[in-house]
Amino acid sequence: MKNGRFILPEKLQGKQGRTLLAVGIGLLAMVLILLSELFPTRQTTAAAGEKLDTAAYQTQLEQRLETLVSQMSGAGKTTVMVTLETGEESIYAVDTQSGELQTQNTHVLLDDGSALTETVYLPQVQGVAVLCEGGGDVRVAARITEMIGALLDLPSNRICVEQRR
Repeated sequence: MKNGRFILPEKLQGKQGRTLLAVGIGLLAMVLILLSELFPTRQTTAAAGEKLDTAAYQTQLEQRLETLVSQMSGAGKTTVMVTLETGEESIYAVDTQSGELQTQNTHVLLDDGSALTETVYLPQVQGVAVLCEGGGDVRVAARITEMIGALLDLPSNRICVEQRR
């Protein structure tokens, strides 16, 4: 680069040379596009692998609650069980075409034939059971119930805290 300009070889400096350079860059771009279509990107395979299994979600939630409750003062050794009301729900993108007499809704499809996911809702928690060494103490049970209710937005009648034997 000299004075803000690229220095080109003698063969590429004329009008024909610039045309040849533009054609060469165009061909290179087309080859890169062709290669990108032949090899799948990591992004699409990662998106498919990100879908969380309902059982895995339930187990992860139980482990996190167990860890948290066991660290509360007076709780002691803890076991938590979570029940789920629903599974994972996916809402798919819809393309709406309106005519004078009717409206037609069709799902938006991706190149691989799968539907475009617009929103994914996590499973809804139905209830939580907690067994802990301090579960026999009313104050400890009330604090655990309050904490789990706040974390999961559950009413207290869906949370059961009992003493572990």
